[in-house]
Amino acid sequence: MSVMQATSVAFETSCNFCVAVRRQVITAFKSIYDGIVLGQQLRTNYRVAEHLAGKGDYKGMTVAEVANLINEKTI
Repeated sequence: MSVMQATSVAFETSCNFCVAVRRQVITAFKSIYDGIVLGQQLRTNYRVAEHLAGKGDYKGMTVAEVANLINEKTI
């Protein structure tokens, strides 16, 4: 095996390793990011529900009930 072939094999192996590590890192960060986005959406929905509960179409409904309705439509 020539030096050029050995270098090529080593580079390909290290690239495959980097690709595998990158996939794992992206998967982990995507899960964290999705959790943060979901948490923000739920908090925002609850704040909106606080303003809507007991008014207009939501008369007689609690904040939790209104929040659940909003969550069903937005999540």
